Amino acid sequence: MDKSFNYIISPEISEFRKFSPNLKIGILASGEGTNFQELINLSENNKLDIDIKVLITNKEDAGCIKRAKDANIPCKIIKEKDFVQKELFESEMIKILMSFDVELVVMAGWMKIVSSFFVSKFKDKIINIHPSLLPSYKGSSAIKDALSNGSKITGCSVHFVDKEVDSGSLIIQAALQVLKNDNIETLSKRIQILEHKIFPLAISHAGYFIREKSMDSY
Repeated sequence: MDKSFNYIISPEISEFRKFSPNLKIGILASGEGTNFQELINLSENNKLDIDIKVLITNKEDAGCIKRAKDANIPCKIIKEKDFVQKELFESEMIKILMSFDVELVVMAGWMKIVSSFFVSKFKDKIINIHPSLLPSYKGSSAIKDALSNGSKITGCSVHFVDKEVDSGSLIIQAALQVLKNDNIETLSKRIQILEHKIFPLAISHAGYFIREKSMDSY
């Protein structure tokens, strides 16, 4: 963890929950997959009790694909343009996630809005990471918007996914100062460092919530 800048994490979760058996997660990613790689590393080093069952991506050239292959994680490429309706596209994703018996769906740079149909299939079992202090700066240009608006503080948030975009209950946030000479590249890099810190903590916390809720249903 880079200590060259000040940051605040709230709530102050510092330890991962223990799971036995491991928490089964499915990853949705569209890009390079640096958060995905952080989860792979923590899993392989037995620091986070997760089994990454499958990666689903909607881009055949996404960097996350190689990361999955290198870690022997099943990877499914599903492109919406190959389906006549969005519901059919999402139905295929749902089928895959269910076939791997996934307990928690993790959006790690998934650049598509999911419908209420998809959310309803995994109610309270989907989390997303977003590069702003929600509810500020929702949408795909959050870092640019923070800079354009002259924000003094920004950061990242992990939240449960609801039917509204970048909505749902917050799990954890990390805040940092926007520097006078920051641009999109420099600010993105520092926010990404914080994402790598809080995302695994959020997965651990969400997994505990899901397991507890499952026990309560018996």
